[in-house]
Amino acid sequence: MRLLKYRVRFENELRNRLKSKGFSDEEVENTIATLKKQGYIDDEKAAYLFAVDEMRLKLFGPKIVKMKLRSLGVDEETSERAIERALSEIDFPEELKRLKTRFESRQEMKDYLYKRGFEISHIEEILDQIDGGER
Repeated sequence: MRLLKYRVRFENELRNRLKSKGFSDEEVENTIATLKKQGYIDDEKAAYLFAVDEMRLKLFGPKIVKMKLRSLGVDEETSERAIERALSEIDFPEELKRLKTRFESRQEMKDYLYKRGFEISHIEEILDQIDGGER
């Protein structure tokens, strides 16, 4: 319960932590099942919250968020749903307007966003919304 107190955890993450603390497989699985039943573990919700934080606060794109979720043991389908939901709720042009002054050119900003995990088509769309299509 102490692990869940600080932040939402993924099932796989919690399983690994409990095993590393010396709990038997049976104890770990019983604990996970109980916590899932009580609503303390919900990978769908955790993946969504993770995706929103990574995208809104750290300005990572879908590709990077997907890689991070995979490394945390979240399955492909859950990752996709979480990212799609997060993308539908985040206004990237508004979030990125504050960054525009950091870059000398549109190309620099494109490079930055590409390295952060955005698709080229999404970058163009975002930049067109930020600067009205000016190149």
